[in-house]
Amino acid sequence: MDLSIDQIQQQAKLALSTGKLEEAKDIFQSILNIKPEHAETHTNIGAILNKLGRLAEAEVSFKKAIEFKPDLVVAYYNLGVTQEKLNKLYEAEKNYIKAIEFKPDHAEAYNNLAFTLKRLNRLDEAEASYKKALEIRPDFAVAYYNLGVTQDKLFRFSEAEVNYKKALEIKPDYVEADYNLNIILKQNQLLLKIAREKKLERKVNINNISSVSRLISNPLILKRIAEEELLSNLYQINSKELYKEANKGYLRYGNGRCSDYQLFENKTTIIKKVAEDLTNIMKEAVKSEIYILESFFNIFSARSGITTHNHIGSFDKAYNLSNQKYSLTYYISVGDQDCHEPGILKLYDPDEEILPSDGSIIIFSAGRSHSAVYGGKTDRVMIGVNFYSLI
Repeated sequence: MDLSIDQIQQQAKLALSTGKLEEAKDIFQSILNIKPEHAETHTNIGAILNKLGRLAEAEVSFKKAIEFKPDLVVAYYNLGVTQEKLNKLYEAEKNYIKAIEFKPDHAEAYNNLAFTLKRLNRLDEAEASYKKALEIRPDFAVAYYNLGVTQDKLFRFSEAEVNYKKALEIKPDYVEADYNLNIILKQNQLLLKIAREKKLERKVNINNISSVSRLISNPLILKRIAEEELLSNLYQINSKELYKEANKGYLRYGNGRCSDYQLFENKTTIIKKVAEDLTNIMKEAVKSEIYILESFFNIFSARSGITTHNHIGSFDKAYNLSNQKYSLTYYISVGDQDCHEPGILKLYDPDEEILPSDGSIIIFSAGRSHSAVYGGKTDRVMIGVNFYSLI
């Protein structure tokens, strides 16, 4: 007996519920053999293709759905999501707007539209769109977080702080919001310390801040032999898989693990000792008291690395602190260097390549772009620090 479309849909949904994406796609496809113009089925197939990472095919399916049903909101929204992943940002923008035209209270579409606008560096428009999403859905934690990120880029740090706190009120385990809030609080503390160091009032006089790096060489290469205990200890500290962080848009990618950005707050004896030693090394390197903003570790396995980036953010630009900010990388173990990609640290402007050895410490201006690719068979383990000189 032939099954109805409703019965076939139930079969497909059952396959989806057990994670059988390809099977569900084939079942949905059988509906199109009966009714090729069934728009909802084109949308369902597009959603599965999206999950499978077959984005170009997903885009075709969503467009087909819209062709057959020009007011299908979910198709416009998912088409926007897919095009955003394909970096077709202007097309994504148009389709989020279409979804909103048909469903004016579509908070998710406003949030995604804002994210696309932010990627296009249209920050004021992005801010307005996030606020519209929150007007529709006041418990939208992700929108509060994204609004905070946008306001951070607009140099409105106190407003960003408020919205990170709101995101955490709604979702107390929101790791990214907690991290960004913690950074803002640390930045406020940094401004106080700089003001105190210079014997100024609380507001930093940005015109008096030195425009010259204090490093005697950039990069500055030093050495500290790492304790065996340190290496084993790092493996015991809670960490996250690199590929999961990359999916969130972070710079590290591939196989391996990474910590949060508060490593030096760990109370184990060996971490406290390393934190103290590296702090003294950093002070000596810049001939100043310092303030540590971030401390972390990376464990890179084969086919991992970090994309080209620097560590200057909107806060540094707003307060003219770029020339007081530095980055340190401490190589606990360089791993396997007998391979095609031995983990060379590449610095740019001017271009320079450094192949570190066990115990190497490399300090350079935070504004200097850098990258690394590692392909060895054994783990490469390093500690990273981003810090400021106070004068």
